[in-house]
Amino acid sequence: MPYQRCLLPHRAALLLLSLLIGLTCTSARASEPVESDEPIAISGHEISEQQARESVQWLATTAMKYIPSVFKGDKDWGDTRRVWAGVKTRLDGFKLKTHRRYRELDHGRWIQYEIVLPKGSSPKSLFTTVHRVTRTEDAQTKDTRWRIDATTETPMHFTARVQRWNYGVKLYSVTVSGKMRVRLNLVSTIGFHVDYLQIPPVLVVDPNIENAKLKLVSFEVDRVSHVGGDMAEAWGEVMQEVIVERFVEKQNDNIVTKLNKAIDKHRDDLRFGWQNIVK
Repeated sequence: MPYQRCLLPHRAALLLLSLLIGLTCTSARASEPVESDEPIAISGHEISEQQARESVQWLATTAMKYIPSVFKGDKDWGDTRRVWAGVKTRLDGFKLKTHRRYRELDHGRWIQYEIVLPKGSSPKSLFTTVHRVTRTEDAQTKDTRWRIDATTETPMHFTARVQRWNYGVKLYSVTVSGKMRVRLNLVSTIGFHVDYLQIPPVLVVDPNIENAKLKLVSFEVDRVSHVGGDMAEAWGEVMQEVIVERFVEKQNDNIVTKLNKAIDKHRDDLRFGWQNIVK
């Protein structure tokens, strides 16, 4: 698949996109106050709030197929320190010339991590709470849309290698593993229109992100190799800081733009056969 050849930032955007579309799916555990029960009319047909949600269930299922199961990153992995390594001398005629020599030595705390989605991950693994669904109107086109204010969570597992080097000497190497949950707080709108240029006509789903923020809500270390007690707890705190800094905060940088770009790359998949939408 061409998606598997994308760079990691785009893969992360796909993950966030899956969280988004999980928000628009029907959830038995969701609380869903609706401002208006009146359906939206689309060229003589009507789309209700319930149909609007159910119509993107396929989108959630499809997006999960393209999401990589592993995200990898590091902090200061492979860092070195330049140190003096003596003086090189040579004779140039009757003159003695010297040249300082330096070499690079492995140094510092190296961290390399891997974040993994649970095996058999599917849209059902997303825990979604829809706080509010309201009808709204596009300020420019005057088209009617649905605004969805919701949060969703997904579990993840992580493994990290931590090494400490001191001028070329490895002092220790440990492996930290555990689990975490991330939450996406999101405000989005979704609209529908019929494309009559295609035969038979299709219903086009048009989502757009207005506001989003990813947050780490739980973090638990299951095991630290060769270490226990307070030391294991300390390593858990270190890893939590690294994952928040390198994974969560990095995704929050321009997150709305990244989500909308990820959606734009899948516009062709947001076209549904009309017979599958309206019963």
